[in-house]
Amino acid sequence: MLLKDVIKDIKILEHKGNLDIEINNISSDSRLIKPQGFFFAITGYNLKGTDFIDSAIKNGAVAIAVEPDVDLNSLNYENITFIKIDHIRKTLGLCSCTLYGNPTHKMKVIGVTGTKGKTTSTFMIKSILQKHGYKVGLIGSIACYINDKMIEVLDRTTQESYKLQQLLAMMVKENVDIVVLEVSSQAMKMDRVAGCKFDIALFTNLSEDHISPHEHPTMEDYFQAKLSLLKLAPVCVVNLDNDYTKKIPS
Repeated sequence: MLLKDVIKDIKILEHKGNLDIEINNISSDSRLIKPQGFFFAITGYNLKGTDFIDSAIKNGAVAIAVEPDVDLNSLNYENITFIKIDHIRKTLGLCSCTLYGNPTHKMKVIGVTGTKGKTTSTFMIKSILQKHGYKVGLIGSIACYINDKMIEVLDRTTQESYKLQQLLAMMVKENVDIVVLEVSSQAMKMDRVAGCKFDIALFTNLSEDHISPHEHPTMEDYFQAKLSLLKLAPVCVVNLDNDYTKKIPS
C-alpha cells in the first residue's frame, strides 16, 4: 500500500519527502521494522523514539512518523519520508488498521475489560460460541487462539496496535466469525485499539489496582479508562454487583 493511502485519513502537520512510496509493515519498535517499513518514533516514559530512527532505517524503514516537537529540518536522511503528526499513538493504531485492511470491520468483535475475570470471561465466551458452531478467535493475556488451536503465546493483556491488527488480519484470512478480545485500561489510555470496531463490550468489575504515576493516578482515571471501551460498542454487558460498575448508566 502506498504511504499516501496509509495516512489518507490522518491529519498531517508537516511532511518532508515522497508520499508515493510502498509500505508493507508498521511498528513503533525499530527492531521489528522490515524493508518498506513505516516507523513511529514515539516518546515513552524513559526513551525517545527519535533515538531509534537510525536503527529503524537500518532495518528497512522508508517512512518515519514523529511528534510535533521534532524539527523536520534537523532530520537529514536521504530517501526517507518524515511525517509530523499529533496524537502519535492513536495515529499508529489508525494507520495500522488501514494498512491491514480494517479487519474488525470484517468480523464480529467482543471486547472484555475489568480488573478481574477478563481472561476467564473470554475463554467462557469462546467456548459458548464454539458450541454454537462459530469459528472463534481469541486474543488475550495468555495467547492468541483460533478455536482450540493456539496460534501464538502473547506477553501482555492487549497487544500494541500494530501487532493487534496483524493478528486480526490473520484471523480474517482464516475466516474467523467472531473475535473475543481482552482490553486493558492501559490499552485504552495508549490507544492500542484505536480504529477497532466493537460489536459488544463486557465490563466485569473494578477494584483497586494499577494505580501509579505510570498507569492510573487515581481510581477515577482507572474507571474512566475502562469505561471508554463501552463507549465504542452499541451493545454493553455490565456486572452490576460492583461498587464502580453499578454506577454505569443503563
